[in-house]
Amino acid sequence: MAASMSDILQVQRLSPDATIPTRGSKFAAGYDLYASKDTTILKGGRAVVPTDITIAVPPSTYGRVAPRSGLAVKHGINTGAGVIDEDYRGPVGVVLFNHGEQDFQVI
Repeated sequence: MAASMSDILQVQRLSPDATIPTRGSKFAAGYDLYASKDTTILKGGRAVVPTDITIAVPPSTYGRVAPRSGLAVKHGINTGAGVIDEDYRGPVGVVLFNHGEQDFQVI
């Protein structure tokens, strides 16, 4: 089934450091987001990691920033506050919590 224009995720880069989200595989559940700035999350800490993109989701939907199981298991990294409302057009930042034993570098 072909996607209609209303089913397409619209993305805008806000800086040259921004990377357009990609699908990791044909059957990926969603898109991978990329940090636009290196960020260190101290052990036990949290940070908002900038992506320097805006997203317009299709009508009657919302975007969700979901945790990756590999990051959680290997490094104790989890996401928070991951809903992107249909009418939100501001910059997307990813809230990350470091529950691990070491500082974590997002690159």
